[in-house]
Amino acid sequence: MNSRATYFTSIIFTFFLSVFSTGCQFIDDQKSPPGYQLNRPAKEILKKKLAEISGIFYVPEEKTILAIADDEGMVFAMDSLGKNIFDYLPKPFAETQDYEDIVKLDSIIFVLVSDGTILQINKNAEIISRAKVPLSGKNDFESIYYEPSSNGIIILCKKCALEKNKKARTAFRFDIGTNKFDSGSYYTISTQAVNDILKDGEAEFSPSAAAIHPLQKKLYILSSAGNLLVITDLKGKVERAFRINPDLFPQAEGIAFTPRGDMYISNEAKLGKPSLLTFRYRNN
Repeated sequence: MNSRATYFTSIIFTFFLSVFSTGCQFIDDQKSPPGYQLNRPAKEILKKKLAEISGIFYVPEEKTILAIADDEGMVFAMDSLGKNIFDYLPKPFAETQDYEDIVKLDSIIFVLVSDGTILQINKNAEIISRAKVPLSGKNDFESIYYEPSSNGIIILCKKCALEKNKKARTAFRFDIGTNKFDSGSYYTISTQAVNDILKDGEAEFSPSAAAIHPLQKKLYILSSAGNLLVITDLKGKVERAFRINPDLFPQAEGIAFTPRGDMYISNEAKLGKPSLLTFRYRNN
C-alpha cells in the first residue's frame, strides 16, 4: 500500500474509532446519574477496622469523612482520599450494637441503630439523647440523612412491619428542634415506580444509605440488596433508577457528598476488602 493510501486509511480508522469511543461514552453516561460516571470511580481500599463500614458523612469544614461500622460503638474518620483513618472521638460512645448510619450537625453526631433509634453523641463521646421511631412490629433501618428545609433527620425503612403487602418504603422525620419523631410517616417511596423504570418487577429496593445532593437538591438512595441507586425528589417521588455493578459495589452501604457535588460511596468487605469509591462531579 502506498503512502497516500496508508494516510487515508489511517484517517478513516481514526474517525471511526473516535465515533465508536464517543458512542460508548454516551451509553455509559446514560447509565449514570447526571454529572457522574458510575463505572469510573477512584477506588481506595480501607483498613481492616472499617471492614463492616455501614455509613459515612462528609464534614465540609474539616474536609473529613466520618464513618460508623456495624457492632462498633466508635466514630471513625478519614481524609477525603480514604487513606488516613483515625478515631474521631476520644473513646467508644457505647457497647456493641447494630449501628447503621451517621450524620454530624454542628458539634453533635447522630447515629442510627437498626431498630430505628437515633443516638445523639457529643464531642466527649457521651450519649446525650436517644429516641426511637414510634413503630410496632419488626423494623429494620439502615439510612439516615439531614434535610435542612425541614430541620429534620430523616430515616428510611429498609423493611418495616407497616409495609407488609404494600409496594412502598417509608420515611420518618426526627425533629431536631423538639428532639422527637413525628407521630406519622414523612413520605413513602413507591417500589413499583422503581420496578417500572428498571422494567423489572423483581428488582429489590431496600434502602441501605441515602443523602441529598447539594446542587441538584435530589435524594440519592442506595440499595445494596438489588444493587441499585435510586434518585427521588425530597418527598420520595422516584425520578431515576440505576443498576450498579456488584463488582464495584459489592455491598454499598454508605453515601455522602461534598458541597461541590463529588460523591463518596463506601462498601463493606463482603468476601473481599472494604472500599471507598470517589466520583467527581461534572456540572455541565
